[in-house]
Amino acid sequence: MNGVFNANHGKSRRRLAIIGCGSSGLITLKYACDFLPDWEVCCFEASGEITGCWGDPYPGFVSTSTKFTTQFACFPKYSANTRSGSTAEKNEFFRENEYGQYLLEFADHFQLKQYIHLHTRVDQIDLANDGHRWRLKCVDKREECKRAWNEDFDHVIVCTGLAAEPKKIDSSIPQLAVSEMHGPVPIRKKRIVVLGGGESAVDLADRLSKPQHGNEVYLSLRSGIRVSPRYHPVRGVPSDFLRNRLMLSIHEDLRNWIGQKFVEARIRHRWVFERLFPSRTKLSSKPELDKAALERRKQWDYRLTHHAKDDLFNMFHNKSDDFLDSVAIGRIKIIGAPMDRNFTSFEGFSGDSSVSFKPDYVVPSIGYKMQLAQLFRGVLDFSDFFLGCCHVKHTNVHLVGFARPVIGNIPTISEMQARYVCKMIAGLISRPESIVTDHAQDLDLQQMRYQRFQNANVYPVEMFPYCDRLAELMGESLKGGRFRGIRAWLRQQLEPATTLHYLPPENLPSQVRHPPIYLPSVLIAVLLALKPIDWGYRLWIRRAVKRASGS
Repeated sequence: MNGVFNANHGKSRRRLAIIGCGSSGLITLKYACDFLPDWEVCCFEASGEITGCWGDPYPGFVSTSTKFTTQFACFPKYSANTRSGSTAEKNEFFRENEYGQYLLEFADHFQLKQYIHLHTRVDQIDLANDGHRWRLKCVDKREECKRAWNEDFDHVIVCTGLAAEPKKIDSSIPQLAVSEMHGPVPIRKKRIVVLGGGESAVDLADRLSKPQHGNEVYLSLRSGIRVSPRYHPVRGVPSDFLRNRLMLSIHEDLRNWIGQKFVEARIRHRWVFERLFPSRTKLSSKPELDKAALERRKQWDYRLTHHAKDDLFNMFHNKSDDFLDSVAIGRIKIIGAPMDRNFTSFEGFSGDSSVSFKPDYVVPSIGYKMQLAQLFRGVLDFSDFFLGCCHVKHTNVHLVGFARPVIGNIPTISEMQARYVCKMIAGLISRPESIVTDHAQDLDLQQMRYQRFQNANVYPVEMFPYCDRLAELMGESLKGGRFRGIRAWLRQQLEPATTLHYLPPENLPSQVRHPPIYLPSVLIAVLLALKPIDWGYRLWIRRAVKRASGS
């Protein structure tokens, strides 16, 4: 259904445009079809694929979130059962093109492809002549067409996501963009500096450092990073499976302080955890690392964690832990921040000596630029979207997929946003009457909590508290008596946290209805013992805020 559209087609029907068709665009399209059956829905995708940037990014790709927690609640295929075999196989995670295949099956199952217009880039969005609808400037990217046209829509949902345009740096050293690193590694026998400590950065450094490429690779960090293992020494299961609602119910300040101590203990005394809480799977023995390399791996794991600044440590977890093997072997060298704009002198990391050299390439992996201002020609600003998805002034434009999870994943957060947005457009729920005031308060809280980030560029969220808030706004709160009996409620608190909890258990397939409880009883008891402290701390905070506002 590609090609040029008649601007007068379907004039009597209301029209919805969805911009972008990765995971966020697909889930938005699904719920738009559910809740807006009488609308004409068009989804525009600039590329020729519907699987987004993580559908099949590069050879050897392994997701950092498990299949169970990343899948859409409306299309559950994967259980939380650990498979037999070595953790080196990473069976519980999406590998290679598996996530892309899942998205293709999703699109086929809900018959979504008929609404998707591939090779169609939306260059610009302006208010139409009536001052209410939105006019999209569309461009057909196919060589044989090369056409441009305008179309008007009653409502627009932008789903281009966070990874649309990586930030660049001002340097005389040649740069490699992150987008150039999709697919096989393009360079050999070069000296390369990768900037950044996120999952994309360490994955890039690890791939570039593989011995077959012959590269000399440096990872430049401004501070330490919190590296969480894909497989935890407690029970040897994916870390996702240990994170439950009881744990998340502890106030974030207490949870982060205790979590930091726990992580440092886990790194220093891993063998204790493995002995106290035996693995359900065969832990990888890492045969490529000798005893000395294993010790260096542990030391770097501790150094990176210990030197993470408190606000960063308490926010973003890097679960691409395989790169620590390359650091231990010496294929990746950790250095500090650049000391000059030429990127030839670098500080030492955490007290190490500074280093000077001339790299052949610099790979900036330091985040992404917000494209909304460019797309809407300055009419809209990202910071004016309540909860990162509802514009406070324009009721007919929304975002899905722009929240950056502190812990969690974007696809399932996008599903909650898509449900919220599409229900609102359909009139099934109302916009908050106090949206302007609520948004201002939310911005203040965000700025207080995430001081290192500019709200104009990113909306950081802790996944489940954020999803709980959206569920409450939709009347789907977990506190609404959906679960019957104390036993069912307690099980919900102890199972791996997932957005499947927002659906009635009887509506779920049997393989995902009752996932195993992996957190050991002794750690559950510790969390329960913390609850009175948690309640007291929350009460103290409320009183402190009340006193401050009174003064």
